[in-house]
Amino acid sequence: MGWALAINKADISDAKLVDTRPQPLSDGQARLAIKRFALTANNITYAAFGAPMRYWDFFPAEDGSGRLPVWGFADVVESQASGLEVGERVYGYWPAADEVVLSVDAVKPGSFQDVSPHRRDLPGAYNRYVRCAGDPGYAPEREAAQMVLQPLFITSFLIDLHLRDHDFLGAGQITLTSASSKTALALAHLLHADHPDGVKIEALTSARNKAFVEKTGYYDVVSTYDEISGFKPVPRRLVVDFAGDSKVNTAIHETLSDSLVGNIRVGGAHWENSAPPGAMPGPKPVFFFAPDHVRDRMKAWGSEEFSRRYGAAWMSFVKAGESLFEEQELEGGAGALKAYDALIDGQFDAAAAMTIKLG
Repeated sequence: MGWALAINKADISDAKLVDTRPQPLSDGQARLAIKRFALTANNITYAAFGAPMRYWDFFPAEDGSGRLPVWGFADVVESQASGLEVGERVYGYWPAADEVVLSVDAVKPGSFQDVSPHRRDLPGAYNRYVRCAGDPGYAPEREAAQMVLQPLFITSFLIDLHLRDHDFLGAGQITLTSASSKTALALAHLLHADHPDGVKIEALTSARNKAFVEKTGYYDVVSTYDEISGFKPVPRRLVVDFAGDSKVNTAIHETLSDSLVGNIRVGGAHWENSAPPGAMPGPKPVFFFAPDHVRDRMKAWGSEEFSRRYGAAWMSFVKAGESLFEEQELEGGAGALKAYDALIDGQFDAAAAMTIKLG
């Protein structure tokens, strides 16, 4: 008997561990034992947008609950898939559970695809799995950094490119909500490393996380949510919204109205207030969906050039993360449930890089 973390789709604060039975293999399938995965605010975004963004569709559950998607490492323990051998270490997108069965195709030295029928029309970026033995960037000592930071860094990397391509929409200040979240910090790292002329980088964060955000040195301005009502129309702001908080969005739009040049919605770290805020003054928030931007960049640059640019930026953030974050590890299903509940309750240390170890 195995286990999985089951999320109530109607109330994502309601999570529990459930027993699961091993699924028999068919030709072309492989069973992978999940060994390590990360839990961050990024996973809460998956849950908060589980239905509209189809995150629940990747790992459907017989009981109708949501299976939380996570990033991490697994080992092949049984294989009827040609070219994929028992004992291989694999990096990719899993359910928060002890194992998963994938339908394997397009096997290459460094990767393969899951082509399960229910995943065929879902974004391909989530269906690609990396064979660690064929990945020149893989190092066992960097597994924690890879699974905690890499899934969110790709989003930040793409937003940075998007902002620069559009000259920051003419903004004089870029405001990152939930500025202590790792996705926001990754974007702040990139902006700080190649600071745009005449544009300030502003953190919008809670009073509890203000000191941590200031300590990173990435932000020119650090503001707290209770200061929004005092925002001035100049410099004109471009909001990159990692919080997804309807109350915060309403406050920003009502305060700044048409002096706001744009609002790019990325995440839902503040899941409890993530319902659409309704009509607001100023520009309409626009959702940023990273897989679409990956596709467009690869088409424009080619996969080799994309990998080169992304890899250089990624390694820079990995190095920075060594001083920014402190690795913490919990064990098993009980540890996964404990970490998830802490994230949902907002009682998670911003400096923690949380991983779950299974077996």
